[in-house]
Amino acid sequence: MTEGFGRVNSFVLLRDGAILADMYRIRNLTLSAFVLLGACAPLSIYYKEGADVAQSEINLTRCQVSALKEVPRDIRTRYIPARYAPYTHCNAAGYCTTRYTMISPPRTETYDASAKLRDKVVGQCMAMAGYRPVSLPACDAETTRKTALTATKTLPPLTPKSCAIRLKSGNWQIVTP
Repeated sequence: MTEGFGRVNSFVLLRDGAILADMYRIRNLTLSAFVLLGACAPLSIYYKEGADVAQSEINLTRCQVSALKEVPRDIRTRYIPARYAPYTHCNAAGYCTTRYTMISPPRTETYDASAKLRDKVVGQCMAMAGYRPVSLPACDAETTRKTALTATKTLPPLTPKSCAIRLKSGNWQIVTP
């Protein structure tokens, strides 16, 4: 697809590897941003006051398995065509030509058409077990500093000021000031 510099379909320009270095730099910045944003993202869980965290995870797994049996996967594939952008080049004599450069190549994506319905069935199953979905904001730095960091074992009563701390282990701690 890259027959040479300035040709149709040449969407990668080589300039002593600078483009490649820029691509790696952008990728690394993007990955860093996702890691940092993940730490600030709210904690979304199914909540039932006084419930054991391990038991709530068992209940969630049972509901997910049950929902998968009731609403099986429906994997579909969609085709996304290539995108082209026109650009016009004029020479010194005033003669202009318009060419098209590929912005993104054609691709296929697969997705599960039943995912939303299955998530709804999981939510209904958890509601029947007495849980409700809640989203807790990340605790601020001061609250995190003042708190002894241990994973939550039993879901505490929540207040409007409740927040969550994500631990390095992947677990979390709910703080209710």
